[in-house]
Amino acid sequence: MPPLLPGRSAPRWLAATLQFIGTVAVAIWLVTVLPWLLLFCLLLALLLIPTLRRLRTELERTIDVPARPLTDITPWHRRLLKQLALWQHGR
Repeated sequence: MPPLLPGRSAPRWLAATLQFIGTVAVAIWLVTVLPWLLLFCLLLALLLIPTLRRLRTELERTIDVPARPLTDITPWHRRLLKQLALWQHGR
């Protein structure tokens, strides 16, 4: 292709064809690379399982937080309805 003069652009059909070829090339490359990426991620996840188990056991061993008593967070109107139902059932 001869060099273009200043102010001139490539024909639209040529630009569209090059974009299409680039898109097809990238799509083929992604389809080719994706299985390898998935396999690599699977292997990495499998290698992380023992590490995360060990980390969890170490955390459980070192952090000894006493359990807090449970706090009732039921809204007051629900508690009132429950008490009323228990009171009517007990009659």
